[in-house]
Amino acid sequence: MHIDEKNTIKRLVDCGVAAQIYGNGPQWVICLHGWLDNSNSFVPMANLQKPGYRWLMIDLPGHGQSQWRGKDAHYYFIDYVYDLLIVLEKLNIEKCHLIGHSLGALVCGMFTTLYPQRVKSLSMIEGIGLMYSDEADIKQQVVQSFKQRQHISAKEVKYFPTFKTLVQARVTASDFSEEEAKLLMSRNSEEREGKICLTTDPRLKTHSAFRFSLEQSMHLFKDISIPSLLIIGDKGYEFVKENLETFKASFWDLQVEIVEGGHHCHMQNPVKCITYIEKHLNTINGT
Repeated sequence: MHIDEKNTIKRLVDCGVAAQIYGNGPQWVICLHGWLDNSNSFVPMANLQKPGYRWLMIDLPGHGQSQWRGKDAHYYFIDYVYDLLIVLEKLNIEKCHLIGHSLGALVCGMFTTLYPQRVKSLSMIEGIGLMYSDEADIKQQVVQSFKQRQHISAKEVKYFPTFKTLVQARVTASDFSEEEAKLLMSRNSEEREGKICLTTDPRLKTHSAFRFSLEQSMHLFKDISIPSLLIIGDKGYEFVKENLETFKASFWDLQVEIVEGGHHCHMQNPVKCITYIEKHLNTINGT
């Protein structure tokens, strides 16, 4: 690792964010992963990238090797958007390309609509728009969130006897192979007293006490002029296709591509995904 990469990582660690850097090109590409994942989800694509870009793959707070939020804090979606802003400010990045998967795609999309002057291009994988709520459900949503907070706070840390059993548990709960699960869980776990435990904050599993309504979401995502790409897995989540129909009119320049794979198609089909993404980035740069 070059000295400038070490300094970059150190500046982020000082504010509680862990990250990985791939490539040493002049243009920054910031990558944000999905819920309960980590920056390793981008490694299959990052290993295939061509020269010219510098990928900064971040572990969002509470995930991977990043710090957990304070004891009195919770994980509101909007705070991840602020986290991204702080990363750019900390590294003096004026403008960059954004790549996001799932939750990370929603964060990148929200950042783009708030700070279009900071974004060169937006690439979204299995995620577009926002997770919104019906106004009539808000009261029940808050009550349910508080119940979950109480339940999580009373739970003890869960240990797995071996890393293999942890991997098998993730495979059972997800849509990817054992190798893909190993890659993710190697950065989401650590050994303590001869056993394996997760490094992800249990509070990530509590439902948010607040979500924007559809009307608010549409106002937030109005008139996005930044060139945008959405990659959808042909066996991915149905709500992504539903959100595409809801939010596609908000984008002036949106390209949609379908690839073989599930919700983690960027790990399952990295060659196809990186091909579409690099073509998108190169078109923006006129190369």
